[in-house]
Amino acid sequence: MGKTAEYVLSLLEELLGPPDATEKRFPWCRGDVSSRTGRCVALPFDAVWEGRKLIIEIDEDQHRDVTPYFDKPDKLTVSGVHRGEQRRRYDERKRTAAAVNGYRLVRISWSRRQRQDRPADLAELRLRLL
Repeated sequence: MGKTAEYVLSLLEELLGPPDATEKRFPWCRGDVSSRTGRCVALPFDAVWEGRKLIIEIDEDQHRDVTPYFDKPDKLTVSGVHRGEQRRRYDERKRTAAAVNGYRLVRISWSRRQRQDRPADLAELRLRLL
C-alpha cells in the first residue's frame, strides 16, 4: 500500500474505526491461473470492515492513468496482458465477487497530487460513504 492509500486509510479509520483487515484476501476472489505454475492467488482488498460488510478499495493514480512503472507495457502477466490491463480486469473481478458475497465495495479514487487537507478530506469521504 502506497503513501497515498495509507493517508486515505487513516482518514477512513477516523470515520469508521480500524478495519478488521487490510490487504485481505478471500478464497472467492482469485487471479488468473498461471500457465507456468498452475497456481492462482487470492486477490487482495485494501481494507475490510466485516461488521459493516464493507470493502474499501483505494484507487491511486495507476488505476486511472497510464503509468509505465506500474503497467509494465513490455511484460505480459499470467493473464496474457500487460499489468495495466490486468489491473482493470482484476478490479472488475473484485467488484463482482464482493457483491456476490454480500459485501458493499466502495472504490475511492485519490491522487498523490491532491493537496492534503484533513478536515476537507474527511468531509469528502463522509459523502462518498453515504
